[in-house]
Amino acid sequence: MTPPIVPTPPPVEQEIRYWMRSPAVTLNLALPLSEALALMHEHDIRRLPVVLDTGQICGIITDGDIRGADVLRAAGLELRDVADALTRVKVYDVMTRDPITVTADTGLREAALLMLDNKIGGLPVVDAENLVVGIITESDMFAALVQQLDQGNP
Repeated sequence: MTPPIVPTPPPVEQEIRYWMRSPAVTLNLALPLSEALALMHEHDIRRLPVVLDTGQICGIITDGDIRGADVLRAAGLELRDVADALTRVKVYDVMTRDPITVTADTGLREAALLMLDNKIGGLPVVDAENLVVGIITESDMFAALVQQLDQGNP
């Protein structure tokens, strides 16, 4: 008697394009930190690719970059003074310049290794003209891992 044929689940898509969030919420480098913070809260995200007027990536800003405002408040500055500082300081003053990026056809493994090796929680996804087309984060990587584990593909 031949054993029954057990269908194998489809493989987990291994390219970033299937897991990235697109379109990514981006921010112009000349805007104040208050705008970055407002966008992060509005979209419930922790990082924003920073773009030039042309839309090309030039940096990335994270909630950790802005978290210094909490330190200012803890140091005794009035909330009004902290808010004023957030409107005066521009994104380009605190962003990470020339961030590590990937393309939509980058493999999940390669992107995960880049994030691990560089101790970062997300990578902007860019096209051939360096325009931001999405973002891949550690949460997206966990979603891919869970799907892979659910399908029995370690």
